[in-house]
This record gives sequence, C-alpha cells and structure tokens, in this order.
Amino acid sequence: MITKKEVKRDIISQKVRTQYRRTQEASPIFELSNDSTIGASSSVVFDIGEREPNSKKYLPLSNIRIVNNSTENIAVFINQRSEGVTVPAGTIITLDKGTIPSIYSVKITNLDTSNSISANKIKFSVWREALVIDDAYRRMHKAFYKALYGFKW
Repeated sequence: MITKKEVKRDIISQKVRTQYRRTQEASPIFELSNDSTIGASSSVVFDIGEREPNSKKYLPLSNIRIVNNSTENIAVFINQRSEGVTVPAGTIITLDKGTIPSIYSVKITNLDTSNSISANKIKFSVWREALVIDDAYRRMHKAFYKALYGFKW
C-alpha cells in the first residue's frame, strides 16, 4: 500500500528531475530565419521565446550560429545590447557561452543603405549546451566555500 507521503515524495522527485533536465542538460537546436524582408538600414528583433514556444523552458540559451546568405552585411545584437557583431555577406559565425553568457533575443540590422535583404536569407540556430565538467567544479567550489565560510557571491 502506497501512503500519501510516498506519493508526495514521488511527485517532488519527478519535479526535481524535470527541473534538473531543463537547467543542466542540453537543449534541442532551435532554427530561426527572417520571415520577411529587412529594409535598407532597418532592424528586426527576434524574441526566441516568442518565435519558438518550446524554447521557453530552456531559456537562457548559450550558443548561436548565424548564417548570412544574403549579399549585404549585417550587424547582430544579442539581447539588443549596444555592442554588436558584424557578419559579412556570405559568412557563418558561431558565438558560444564564453562570448555571450545568455541569449534571449537577437536584433539583426541591415548595414546596407540601398538594398534590402530577402526573406529567409538570414538563418540562425540557438541552443544551450549541457553542463560541462568545468562548470560543475566551479559550482561545487562555490557551494563548498559558501558552506565553509558563509561567503555570498
């Protein structure tokens, strides 16, 4: 016979496992592209959670690969920051969590003043990589130091 306490413990255990998977394991790769044309010297903002509802449980994402198949240069602003990355025409650039710690949204600006970018010429993939051993040791060290000395990060 299963008691209420055991059922509650199983529910909590399942929630903890789900939360661990969402925060520590790798996410699927989410593929996005510009659905409409981007006019000359104009910008488009991609909110990853809005465009891909399945990505909400994995946010923030840690890696992005930008493919510029257009004939115009673009600037990419991660999380709509003031500093951006220039992606020349016909190139692929990958940024990881060492460069950008978290990705929620992407702003793409057409740097050409006379030509617009056709639909589906800018593609990008975003994902979160799994917890690596260095991060695990870093977290373990913080927890150990905090337990020993009560230090807050």
